[in-house]
Amino acid sequence: MSGLIGIISKRNENSNIKNLLPKMCKSIKHEEWHKIESHSSKSAGLGRVHSGIFNPEPQPIFNEDKTLCLLMDGEIYDYEYLKQELIHKGHRFYIGNDLEFILHLYEEYGKGFVHKLNGSFNVIIWDEALKKLIIANDRYGIRPLYYSDHNGYLLFGSEVKSILEDETFEKIIDDRAVADFFSFGYILGNKTFFQGIELLPPASIMTYDSERMSIEQYWDFDFKENSDDLPEEYYIEKISKLVLQAVERQMKGHNRIGVPLSGGLDSRTIVASIPKKYYPIHTFTFGKKDCDDVKFAKMIADKLGLPQHFYEFKPDDLVSYAEKAVYLTDGMQNCIHAHRMQTYNEIREFMDVALIGWIGDTAMGDYLHGDPSQARDKFELFKLIIRFLPVDFLRNLFDENYFKVFQKNFDLSMNYIMKIDEKANIRLSGNRLMYYNFKERQRRFISMGLVLARNSAEVRTPFSDYDYIDFILKIPPKFKVGKHLYKKMILSMFPDLADCPYQATGLPLNTPAYRQKANYLNELIKKIINEYTLKIIKSKLFFEKNRNFHDYDNWMRNNDELREYITGILLDERTINRHYFNKKNIREILNMHMSGKKDYSELIGRLLTFELWNRLFIDTKS
Repeated sequence: MSGLIGIISKRNENSNIKNLLPKMCKSIKHEEWHKIESHSSKSAGLGRVHSGIFNPEPQPIFNEDKTLCLLMDGEIYDYEYLKQELIHKGHRFYIGNDLEFILHLYEEYGKGFVHKLNGSFNVIIWDEALKKLIIANDRYGIRPLYYSDHNGYLLFGSEVKSILEDETFEKIIDDRAVADFFSFGYILGNKTFFQGIELLPPASIMTYDSERMSIEQYWDFDFKENSDDLPEEYYIEKISKLVLQAVERQMKGHNRIGVPLSGGLDSRTIVASIPKKYYPIHTFTFGKKDCDDVKFAKMIADKLGLPQHFYEFKPDDLVSYAEKAVYLTDGMQNCIHAHRMQTYNEIREFMDVALIGWIGDTAMGDYLHGDPSQARDKFELFKLIIRFLPVDFLRNLFDENYFKVFQKNFDLSMNYIMKIDEKANIRLSGNRLMYYNFKERQRRFISMGLVLARNSAEVRTPFSDYDYIDFILKIPPKFKVGKHLYKKMILSMFPDLADCPYQATGLPLNTPAYRQKANYLNELIKKIINEYTLKIIKSKLFFEKNRNFHDYDNWMRNNDELREYITGILLDERTINRHYFNKKNIREILNMHMSGKKDYSELIGRLLTFELWNRLFIDTKS
């Protein structure tokens, strides 16, 4: 993945920097076309690995007297007016890229420069004269950066594996992260699988010098919960303009832009918002052949007159990319959710930058399927969006001794979740759920998809535009239930797409409410029949699941290559002899799934991911 790495020594001179810096850079260079740039001095080593798409000019850059050194991963949007202000104040621009703009902004405003940026970024500023490091990231932490204050120096990198290149770093597994991963499917907070390595929180400014390290938060979600009782038409009109503005901002430059298009709401909103002056825009769809996602995406592309490229998602694809997906994400994403990674290298033929609908439906209420204000307590409230495996089930999954460790850490994680919104001072239940979704699920789970994408291409996320999110925080949660406002916004903006079905329901967005309720009851009846049939015939479902773009439940059971790959790893002596799991129950879980008695595909994916991570990062030296 494209990103940054660095070593800062507390000592005046550290000979280890020149030896370690090239290894750290190489550790995150995964493709032959990735480029490496680096700079080292007596007490600092800094590097960038990139694809040459955003800010392709050589890095780092320096100020005129060479005292300030800057590197950057990402980009900044819509700052021409600020640049003109800086020019009027006497600053001179020679390169004309985002990095040079930030350099002058920092010279003018110090650490306050970060408040004037709108983008997706990690920025490194090294002051050679003061031996002082500043790292700043964007509001949402879209581009991960991990760090470790270790053995007299700071190590940091866009991937955990870069820090592991330091052979003096002792690899001790963080049992808190293991508990999170198996309970929730992703790691909470800023933890990684290793003690001593943490993820830089979003909206952070890290300062590091010979005296100390500090991290300050410069922004947080500020919900306007006492807004006037404005009609929904007001919000629709305002948010429609902000969506168009966000997409226009992210059409900057001369890169070839494409849109991964599904049958969901986010991707259709983005592609339909692109002004025709930028056409033709290529769209890319993947999934099971003839699934709803593929069919509906084609309808949308045809309506807009855009070329669509289809990539079939096959049952045994996971066999070819599971290990690489685990490696690229440092084991922090279940490999069965690394859906698109096998397609991105192919679509590089048509695009350099993908516009992705990250946090689109989250901002507009995908977590509000009912009235959260009816929850009796915070535990019942968060159960609306947090899916975790029951403790009694996990008791059987883990070895008896390790379960004691697991349960202690599970309790700590639940306590963390219950307190996550306390500092934000949020009153409305719907906003509490949105806050958790942004701070945890989106950042620690969904964003891993962006990590995989950036290994092959660059990405932009229009729904993370600062002006857009600032207004979203003013919308009362009642308008977001069932994505009500989102759907009405799309119908208002793009009436030509009104009859294109929505993947989640299979119905067009203009379907009357009574028909939507009837459809819901029909789907519920099908689900009940499915479950009953599954118990009787113990094989394929009576109703084939063709709505979703994948079906790991049946694929793991019925595809010989995938089934043999999974059982070959999870029943291998190397796996079952680890101290974590109950060997008998691992076999039982696989038997229950493969016989059709239960759907354990998600859990099997977690087990597979964790074992591959152990083999890649624990069993091997590097």
